[in-house]
Order: sequence, then C-alpha cells, then structure tokens
Amino acid sequence: MNKSILFATIAVLLVAGCTAGGVQWPFQQITTTAVGGAGMVITDFSVDPTSVYSNSNARIMMTVSNKGGAAVPDTNSLVYLTGSAISLSDTTGTYWHDTTGTESIYKHFGKTMNPEDPVRGTPADEKTISWSLTAPNVTKGTTRNDIFIGRVYYDYQTTVTGTVWVYSQSESDASRAAGRTLNKASLSSTSGPVALTAKTSPDPIVLATGENSFTITIKVSNVGSGALYRTGAVTYTAGSEDITLTTDELNKISIAINAPGMTVGSGCTGEQELVAGKDITLSCDVTIASPPTTFQGYPITITATYGYNVERTATVMVSGR
Repeated sequence: MNKSILFATIAVLLVAGCTAGGVQWPFQQITTTAVGGAGMVITDFSVDPTSVYSNSNARIMMTVSNKGGAAVPDTNSLVYLTGSAISLSDTTGTYWHDTTGTESIYKHFGKTMNPEDPVRGTPADEKTISWSLTAPNVTKGTTRNDIFIGRVYYDYQTTVTGTVWVYSQSESDASRAAGRTLNKASLSSTSGPVALTAKTSPDPIVLATGENSFTITIKVSNVGSGALYRTGAVTYTAGSEDITLTTDELNKISIAINAPGMTVGSGCTGEQELVAGKDITLSCDVTIASPPTTFQGYPITITATYGYNVERTATVMVSGR
C-alpha cells in the first residue's frame, strides 16, 4: 500500500476514534501529513528497433501510468509526438513520415486514467500508445541519430483535507491542568506533480477572549519534473488539439479553499504563479465566525488545480544503404 495513503488513513482513524456521542475528546496529538507525487508518468518511451535503414519502418512506443491521486478524464489529456526530423505528410524522404495516412502526432487514452485504489485493490491505470513511422533517406554509407520526444499534457489537482482544532483559552488551560494533550491539525494531501502542504499558526489554535482568527500557511511545490500551465490553456479535443502555451499561461495554478464556519482572507486563493517553476509559500488570516467556548474541530479542504506536461526522449540511428 502507498505509504502516504496509509499515513492519511491512520490519521483519519485517530480523529474518528476521538469522536463519540457527538463529543470530541482532545486526547490525541496528530501531526500534519502531506506528500507530493508524480501524477501521470511516462514509464517507458522507446523506439523499436533502435537502428534502422533508410525507408524502413520503426515503432515508437510510450507507456503512461497515473501514479498520482486524481483521475484524469480523456477529455482533459492528450499525448504528443515530436522530434528532430518528423513530418508525417512528407513525401520527399527527408523526414520520418507516415505512409498509411492514419497516424497523428496527437493521440488520446480513450478512457479515464484512474489512480491506484488501495481500498478496492485496483492498480493505477496504465496504457501504451504507439506510432508506426517510416525512416527518411540517408546517404549510403552514412548514419545519423534522430531524436523523438514524447509528451503527455493533462489537467490535474492536488488536495489537502483534514481538521484544524480550535480551543478557547480556558479550555486549553483546563486540558493542560488535567494532563491532556491538545490536538494539532490533522491534514493529509493527495499525491500529484504539485505537492501541497498546509499548516496553521499557532497549532493547536488557542484563542483568548475576543480573538477569532489564526494564520494558515500553504506551500506549493513543483515536484513532478515537468511544466505547469493554466488549466484550460491546452485544447484537448480530438481533431482540434492545441498545445501552444504563452508565457502568461506557464507556471500558473489555481487554489480554492473550502472551510465551513471560517472565512479565509485574501492571498491564499485564486490564481497563483510559481515564478520560474519554483516553490511558493502563501500566508493568510482565517476568521472563525463563532469561536468555540470550549474546543471544536473545523474541516478544511484546499484544492490546487493546474495543467501539467511531462516528456521523455528516445534516439534511433538511421543508416543509408
């Protein structure tokens, strides 16, 4: 079982174990669990054979697996093939080309690519996509190396869910006097090419009389070895694909926070930019509508939505004859 999922499950069980008859007992101290992952991964990209003669056929194969924590609908993804010498409609023998008239540089999975489901015992979806192309003409007695690049473009999301605990000062004092440990925030993250972590300050949250707010800090990191882009910037529709990305569309991510009973201040939500793809840290105040007279757990969900692409390369040697 994926360790991050196991840790998150344990955290949920601990919180559930502290709830009985509608009363929550602050006996467990739970720390934050947050992870990053890889999302849609190209597990293999290769050419068969790796050495061909002019005008011979070769098969380019790409295997993709959803190694993250979110499903990817077919309408939100595509596969793209490019390289140093590709022109599918070429008739001059200068480029790698398609003699059948059936190939396209864009291909689709044809289904929703689901992540692993440890509860049902189902593995992550995986699919192999291939192209059959004809090698260009190369002068007899010479060789050259051509490069193929395979990319996957897709929309994804990473989500942090859990509970933040809020205590009144009097309840905090009473708990400590009784030797009970105050609960810390229990927050767990799904895995994806963008890692999302969150923490509160203070943790646990103790509010003096008249206080009704605390600070939440969110860290966003690109951990998938690919490029981020604004959701909706790529057209995935079969027959109308468009992967052109402007500078303004790169490194953009959208963050939404659902926190019943609380109001999140500006600075943490909406579109954010990871300048040059580097980590960013967001901080904002959270106001509680009705602070508890004793203590209470408040559910919170933080969702980062983004587009992402990853690529791999393969080389084939073409010899003239």
